[in-house]
Amino acid sequence: MKFCTRLQVLKLLAWLLFTCIGFKLVMLKWRLMDTYPASYNRLSTQQIINYSMQPSNEMHQLEQLLQANKQHNWSPGCAPYPLYDNLHLEQTYFQFVQGGNDTYHLYSAHYDNRKAVANAPRVVVLGMVSNILGPYSDGYCQLWYEHSDRPDIVPMLAPEIVWYKEWGHGGTHVYPALMTCPLLKSPRRYRVPQLVSIVFGEPCAKANNALLVGYEAPQRNRSTRFAVCVKDLEFPKEDRSDRFVEWLELMRLLGAERVTAYNTGADKLMPNTWRTLNFYAQQDGLLQLRDYKLLEGHPLPGDNFWLLRCLNEVLMYLDCLYRSMYNFDYVGVFDVDEVIMPLGKFHNWHTLLEHLEQNSSLSTDNCKARTSYCFRNVYFSKELPEDETPPANFYMLRHVRRVAQHLDTVSAIKCLHSTAYSTAVHNHFTFYWEEACGPFDVPTAIGQMQHYREPDIKETLTLPTPVRDDNIWRFKDHLISRAHAIHRLLGGGNLP
Repeated sequence: MKFCTRLQVLKLLAWLLFTCIGFKLVMLKWRLMDTYPASYNRLSTQQIINYSMQPSNEMHQLEQLLQANKQHNWSPGCAPYPLYDNLHLEQTYFQFVQGGNDTYHLYSAHYDNRKAVANAPRVVVLGMVSNILGPYSDGYCQLWYEHSDRPDIVPMLAPEIVWYKEWGHGGTHVYPALMTCPLLKSPRRYRVPQLVSIVFGEPCAKANNALLVGYEAPQRNRSTRFAVCVKDLEFPKEDRSDRFVEWLELMRLLGAERVTAYNTGADKLMPNTWRTLNFYAQQDGLLQLRDYKLLEGHPLPGDNFWLLRCLNEVLMYLDCLYRSMYNFDYVGVFDVDEVIMPLGKFHNWHTLLEHLEQNSSLSTDNCKARTSYCFRNVYFSKELPEDETPPANFYMLRHVRRVAQHLDTVSAIKCLHSTAYSTAVHNHFTFYWEEACGPFDVPTAIGQMQHYREPDIKETLTLPTPVRDDNIWRFKDHLISRAHAIHRLLGGGNLP
């Protein structure tokens, strides 16, 4: 028996030895190829394009839910259960409803139970409205709960328009708005509704719209958590793979745990860029891509395309804010050529915000919290000499010269917005907030918004004399290491 046992042990050791050697040989082969094996979850170009053109998962879930409950014929008299075939779908991702002389274009709905927010708990419907000035017709929210054959019906508050008319209005443009359904007087106010429909005229009216109500249950830990919101990504003629990897990995190093961006179609990005973003969305998990299509106006497209884009961008930021409000403490609204950079002794957003929360003149302003912390813009231009020390595919690491002066405290700033108090955000500042003091201007000694584009005033490229600012190099080694690891996973950045 002892001899048999020893023999088995020797066989086991031999098997482990050969297995280990074989594994090391395979790993060596992968390194030499500078990629992972073909069996790794990599998508072909056509698969990536097909993925980017798929209908929204939420629309598919909505259709399944409505079709499944169709047989029940719930509430046939007052406020009948909405039917999928009766929905007024518009440009795939919007639902259309007429309210008096105004048109409403509904995009998403969210359950909001934040302590600082008035009328909470509430359901907030995000969308576009044709009337920026009011007044508005009386509307009602029909709220459906799981396993219930009757809706709760509550009056809808007047839309809150997230736009100033001085920025541009008129014609057939539609404007980003919050439609609020307060649940304080609803018998089921502390339950999350499954569906919400908006009707006008009569509370019991038959609805031609229905939105799933989003609620991401809080899973917070003790540390401050950050998310980043990005508008639709549109670079149809330039492979931005390297730029995206560098920027996303820097966001991660600074403290971002989720980056949300909006997908408006396969033709907006080159295939290799899609491949990179798909990796971050499907395999890595840092990126969340949400389907969107620009709403062009009603009944005809707006006559100002730039204004149309700006209006749609605000709706994307609102949607991102409400999807982030429970599991993240701060949301940054950036473009992919922008970075909020901590300076001095601060090396990430966590330590910087901890300092700001304790030292942002709260006591002198007689308030307990800030709605946002805003950072002044400074341009890092490609027209200025670049440092060729970092590898060629690291645009930001190589561009470490900037114009000498920051912009003022209201021009092109970018902010980290508190999800506890912000109820609407614009791409440059918090638009609406509650129970907090207004934005705080962060001193440029401890933080700045680095903008990797050309300045509007070209003279600043020479006067005052531009300066070297290589604060980003504090992250150089980690950033290069992480980015190279991603490129290895992607096969060196080339399509198969």
